[in-house]
Amino acid sequence: MMKALRDILSGLQNVHLKALIERFFADKQFVSLFEKAPAAKNFHHAYTGGLLEHTLSVCQMSIRVVEHYPRLDRELLLTGAFLHDIGKIRELKAYLQIDYTDEGRLLGHVVMGVAMVDEKLRALKNFPQELAARLKHLILSHHGQYEFGSPKRPKFLEAFALHMIDDLDAKINGLGHFMEKDRREGAWTDFNRLFDRYFLKGETLCIEKDQAETGRTDVRQGKLFSS
Repeated sequence: MMKALRDILSGLQNVHLKALIERFFADKQFVSLFEKAPAAKNFHHAYTGGLLEHTLSVCQMSIRVVEHYPRLDRELLLTGAFLHDIGKIRELKAYLQIDYTDEGRLLGHVVMGVAMVDEKLRALKNFPQELAARLKHLILSHHGQYEFGSPKRPKFLEAFALHMIDDLDAKINGLGHFMEKDRREGAWTDFNRLFDRYFLKGETLCIEKDQAETGRTDVRQGKLFSS
């Protein structure tokens, strides 16, 4: 996963963004923590390596979103996707179980992530202030709403995109694991308090093909294998 993430980010052309990312990858302590950290305590990617898996997924999804919406700044969005949760290496600790650090409870990964970016930026000369502000806004706004722990709400297109991509990846992972672990008999899961609802589990019912179409297919197959 780390190789895949490096491969994606190595393709950036913006010299300032590339220099910032290289500062993080050159930091051996950061890389060691980043590779092992969980992405959350309970809900999504809550296991060793979860942060790396989530970050890679958000970067991969960002590439596809930019292909669909080319007006988005691909390099800004990808850099934000890489940086948005880096504060979690300090917010969470994973020994016998995942829990919050004291610093994590007091400050939170959003604030700590911005501080970590500021620390790297101080070593880079002539990094554009406007670009730095946009990067930090991506981190500060990626939770989307104040009630979800976001100090700022998204205020430009890439910030909106990052919030939605991050939210989708977290929920699909978290709900997927919730449904996999559910042991309730029947078609519905146990009640999920986080989402205040039950979820339908099991595979989607097969849709039967039109008989006439099926018949035509059978005729062609018969001719193919009769010779």
